[in-house]
Amino acid sequence: SLRGKLIFIFILLTVSTVMISSGYARYQQRKFVLDRARERATVDLELIASDIRSLLQWIQRDLLVLRDLPRLQTFLNTPVPDEKDRILVVLKDEFLNIAAHHRIFQQVRLLDITGKEVVRVNSNAERCWLTPTEELQDKSDRYYFRQALSLSNGEVYISPMDLNVEQGKLQIPLMPVIRYATPLFDRKGNKQGVLVLNAFGSSFLDLLATEQGQVRRGERYFLLNQDGYFLYHPEPAKSFGFMLEHKTNFFQEESELKQWLGCKDQDLLMRTSQETDKQTLYAYARIPLGSRKAVSQSKNSRTNCSTADLHYWTLLLTVDDADLLVGFDAYVQSFMKFTLFLIAVCVGVAVLVAWSFSRPIVSLASAASQIHKGNLSARANVYSRDDMGKFGRLFNEMAANLENTIGRLKRSETKYRQLFENSQDCIFVADDQCNIIDTNLAGKRLLGVEGDSIPENSSLGYCQQQVAENREHFDIKAQLHTKGAVRDAEIIVTRLDGSKRHCIMTATARLDDHGEVLGYEGVLRDVTELRAQQKKEQAIQKRIREEIVLAEERERRHIGQVLHEEMAQNLAVVNLRLHEAEQQSCKLHSGIESVPNCVHDELIKSRNMVSIMIGQIRTMIFDLYPQVLDDRGLIAAMNWYGKNFTERTGILVSVFGGEEDLGLSESQNIYLFRAFKELLHNAWKHAGAGEVVATVKRRDNHVRLTVDDEGDGFDPDLVRDLSGDLQGIGLVSIEQWLAAMDGNMTIESQAGKGTRVVLNVPIQEPDTETS
Repeated sequence: SLRGKLIFIFILLTVSTVMISSGYARYQQRKFVLDRARERATVDLELIASDIRSLLQWIQRDLLVLRDLPRLQTFLNTPVPDEKDRILVVLKDEFLNIAAHHRIFQQVRLLDITGKEVVRVNSNAERCWLTPTEELQDKSDRYYFRQALSLSNGEVYISPMDLNVEQGKLQIPLMPVIRYATPLFDRKGNKQGVLVLNAFGSSFLDLLATEQGQVRRGERYFLLNQDGYFLYHPEPAKSFGFMLEHKTNFFQEESELKQWLGCKDQDLLMRTSQETDKQTLYAYARIPLGSRKAVSQSKNSRTNCSTADLHYWTLLLTVDDADLLVGFDAYVQSFMKFTLFLIAVCVGVAVLVAWSFSRPIVSLASAASQIHKGNLSARANVYSRDDMGKFGRLFNEMAANLENTIGRLKRSETKYRQLFENSQDCIFVADDQCNIIDTNLAGKRLLGVEGDSIPENSSLGYCQQQVAENREHFDIKAQLHTKGAVRDAEIIVTRLDGSKRHCIMTATARLDDHGEVLGYEGVLRDVTELRAQQKKEQAIQKRIREEIVLAEERERRHIGQVLHEEMAQNLAVVNLRLHEAEQQSCKLHSGIESVPNCVHDELIKSRNMVSIMIGQIRTMIFDLYPQVLDDRGLIAAMNWYGKNFTERTGILVSVFGGEEDLGLSESQNIYLFRAFKELLHNAWKHAGAGEVVATVKRRDNHVRLTVDDEGDGFDPDLVRDLSGDLQGIGLVSIEQWLAAMDGNMTIESQAGKGTRVVLNVPIQEPDTETS
């Protein structure tokens, strides 16, 4: 229903708006939470990194303070062995006191220039002690001794963090250490040895362990060396893989981060962890360990893309998505409750609004349904003054107008029925087979039907394509199907008694809802008497035209006889008299030589002029009326004229046709002959033709004259425009005469391709009506 559709649309709009808004709010909240997590990770990482850097710098300051002890400097600059031994005893006590005071030092050692330990103070969590002289070791092969010995005065070497090795073996329990070393110089600048501080690695690692214990489970801290091995791992068993058998390396599980970790001092990255398959935040900070280039003892190649001249650690923090979005799920749950509540409110409001909107429409639909069923007095309820109320009022006005209009239509139908019955023309309704279903009294009279019922075999007949005689044949039914109407079509209606009536029909097609033809309706006007009268008048006009032609030809023949019997004979007599005068002149002057030249020449000129006039009169006599047309017929006359035309113009004329009677009337023979003459003159004067071929044939009830030339050709559409330039009766005159005789003319011509003119003349049957 309409109300249901409106409710659905309003619910869809409101719920969609709420869902899109809530989704956008959730997206913004998630983005805010992630940004806060990034900021928190950066701050936490920087704080721990700052603590580690401070501890590294503090140990370095202690090493330099220890180097500058007065006792140590006196020891380095005293050349007397006994004095050195006495100072060494005091120096050992000072070293022991320093180690006891600073419990982060695992060893404090003084090495001579050869790498032999001179003093070594050991420390653990409980006590500090001096190593006996017999247990002092040679450290000349250790990398930190060699590196420190290569430094300049005041430089400090900080070793990578590794596990302490004693007597070539890892110390058990494992003890991470980091070594600080600096060379010792006497006053002359000569190297005298190396001062080494072994700091407990746990001093650094405990900072990370303490922080790790305070964070959530999804946050983890790592400390990596340059090659990616763990110095600190929340799982201690994975630490120091470069010195232990497990060889655990960060890049084994996160190989794609190797390049990222080596290119900046600090950075953030959000990606899916290859280890946990979770969305994880990675944050790191690089902690440099020294100020000189130091070569790592690891056999793995370094991948740094900057600060290649420093040892460094990488402090790494990872936070998975569960901890990144801490509190976000609670926010989503609370927001979801609010969203569901808002959706419920929107649904209620949508139902209310839809009901309010649909109430006037439902009222309109109900009123329209009652009007459709025939209750024209039904009206819609108007509930408001807004546009819907205005629409309801307009609908009621329209319903009132419709009621009045239908009342007027019913009254008009009564009047139309009266006009229908009283019309003098046949008004009919037929089915698609042209069978008449209903007609008025005039139609019944036309069909010869008596009584009120119409016989089943009453048909208009045009479905069988019956048309009035002498009219162009066309399919009226097909025209009704394609165009939907036919106007002033002349047909023949067969009455029940078998007689035929000429009628003019105007009809339209009746269509169903799918556009299919159900039948036809229209008007028939009986024009049988009118057509008979018109036929008589046409016959009379035709007879008059023929009589005019015959009278004209009789006058031409009379003029020709007068010219032949009087003027031609008189000129012949004049010519004979001139000849006699010439002979008499010769006799009087004793021979032609004695005749004066002027007289003789004038006589000869006069005779020649008379001969020319006789020839012209004979040609004029033939042009007025060729006697051969009466004596031998049309084709013989055309052949005779063609030969004379060839002699005069040089154009070859060929005429083809039998000698049998063509069945044409006298006037038709005359006009065809004169048309043939006109076409020859046109080909000579206008086409520049060298040959003309004429063909005369009889086909059934008409005679066809075809004239072909090989001249210049022309545009047939310009015939009427050129008619003023044509001589004789002209092409237009020929066409008009043929139309009057129910004949026709066709012209086929193209520029440069010659011309063909075809004349069709129907053979006239004897007319008994006008005789």
